[in-house]
Order: sequence, then C-alpha cells, then structure tokens
Amino acid sequence: MEYFETDEATQAHAGSAMELMAEHDVPPNPKNFAVWYSYCTRQHPELGRAIDGILKKNEPLTTERSEEIYAAYFSADNTADAIRDASRKIQGALAQILEFVGEAGQETAHYGQVLEDFSGKLSGGPKIDELRDLVDGVLGETRKMEECSRKVESHLRASTTEVVTLRQRIETVQQEALTDALTGIANRKSFDKSLRDAVREVEEKETQMCLLMTDIDDFKSFNDNWGHQLGDQVLKLVAKTLVECIKGRDIAARYGGEEFAVILPQTRLTHAVTVAENIRAALGTKKVVKRATGEELGTITMSVGAALYRPGEPLGQLVQRADSALYLAKQEGRNRVASELDIEDDNPVAQANAHSA
Repeated sequence: MEYFETDEATQAHAGSAMELMAEHDVPPNPKNFAVWYSYCTRQHPELGRAIDGILKKNEPLTTERSEEIYAAYFSADNTADAIRDASRKIQGALAQILEFVGEAGQETAHYGQVLEDFSGKLSGGPKIDELRDLVDGVLGETRKMEECSRKVESHLRASTTEVVTLRQRIETVQQEALTDALTGIANRKSFDKSLRDAVREVEEKETQMCLLMTDIDDFKSFNDNWGHQLGDQVLKLVAKTLVECIKGRDIAARYGGEEFAVILPQTRLTHAVTVAENIRAALGTKKVVKRATGEELGTITMSVGAALYRPGEPLGQLVQRADSALYLAKQEGRNRVASELDIEDDNPVAQANAHSA
C-alpha cells in the first residue's frame, strides 16, 4: 500500500505509531510498525476498525494477535508480489520458447532449401560421383537437423517444466493467502470471499443460507493459566472439530482470535441450529491434554450464534445478527446455541423466516 504524504506528516505518523506500540507493549518489529503506521494514517479503514475494536475491549495485543492482523491486512500485498514475480519468470520462459522455436524455424527453412536443391539436381541426371556428393551433403544436413530438433525438444521440455512449476507456485501462494496459518482452515479473507459467493447463490437461485458465529468460552482465562502454546493447541482442536461436523459445501473459517465462523449454503435456520448443536456437543467430548506431561486440563466449551441471510441485506447485518445471537448465548451461561429468533421474537421478518424454516 502506498502513501502520498509530506515528510512532516510521515514523521508525525511514524512517531505516533511508535508511541502507541510502546503504550500497548507491541514489539517494534517491521511488521508491527507497518500495521501501526497504517493505523495512524487512517488510510486503511478496515484495519483501523479492527484495532479500534481490540483496544475498546482492552484485549492484549500479543505477538500472535499482531501476526494475525498483519496477515489479514497485508498478506494480499505479499501475494501480489509473489504472483508478479512468478509472472515475470513465466514471461521469460515463454520468451525462451519463442526463441528456440524461431531458431528451429530457420533451421527447418534451410533444410527445406537443401532438399529442394537436391531434388533439382537429381532431375538433371547427375553422374555417380556427383550423386554421391549430393547424398553426402543431404545426409550431413539431415544430421544437423536431427541435432537441432533434439536441442529444441530438450529446451522445450525444460521450459515446460519451469512453467508448470511456476504455475504450481502461484496456486500455492494463492492457497496460503486464503488459509489460516495456525489452524489450516479458511482465514478471514477467504471467509469474506466465500460469504459473498454464498450470498450471490442465494440471490440467483433463491435458496437459503445461514451463518454461524462461534466463540470459545473463557479462552482468555485458559491462555492466562496455561500459556499461548496450549492456547494454540485449543484453537487447532476447535478448527478440527468444526471441519469434522460440517459437510459438502459448508465452510469453516477462523474469523479472528478465538472466534470462528461457519457458512452453511442451502441451509434453513432450524437445520443451522442443529449443526451448531452438533459442533458444540462434539467439542464438549474432547479433552485438552498437556502433551509434555499427559496431564488432562479438562474440556473446552463453545457458544454459537446462528442467523439466516435475508435477500438484499448488507452482509454486515447478517454478521451482526449472528454476533448478537452469539452474545446472547454468552449472556445465558455459555456453552449453548442461540439463533436470531431468540432475540427477535417480535420481528415479523424473523417470524416469517422461522415459518419458512
């Protein structure tokens, strides 16, 4: 991302970024500085809202959380750089292929002329000695052409291999950009794209689609008591459980921190609540074990909020309703599922959706 500022503004924003990082105990490494400099310039609204939300909740800006923010809002730039680099290499490989083909074309044209000359001389009735010389000449040119063909084939094979390798590299980079590095499931960027795709399908095919927003109960206390390594283990366990409990075209994603989301295409609200209950129950059967000692640390519980997409509404409203249902589940004691209907019994639109479900 580029910024067009005066030197004075740049210095002011850099100073503000360093002050905020010191205030919130954020290590002043290059990635963190990029995040906080961008925050201070306010030229990245989504990043600004994300950090404002963290600060408002007084959540600790741990190294892991800082890495998540950088990956969420700056990985696209890294992906673009990698793709541009691969594209340049592919262009170079193609240029080499064209060069080899051009050289082969010249050799082929020369060989054709030799054969044409040979044919013309044969029609004149050459003597034995002359015929021997002509045959020797054609044989020599044929060997040259054969050698040229082998070289071109070798070059083409090598160039083709390089192009295939670069294509695979691009696919890998794109996949990494859409995957949460810790849990291996879809990240926030992939979630946003998948949600837009699911909504497009609803609008085009007049189907239904639901969203689950989930949050690990008391995760901060678990981290404080047992450390971030075990906290990471729990996040992986939750992601694995989500994947095990969904099927088909359903998509599980890490929304941020200890919050996960599940997109359920072609799903009614009653069925979405059932899926949510299955996830909650499945997680409750899994034990968290300290690998170094084998000590069992108990089970992890999860609260879930479910909402049904209403055709034509902004996506933010869908996420907000699912979040509100999640908040209600937390308020009512955690380790439970709530849907938008639990907080909107007097909403005629919600009632209509309930009847259709």
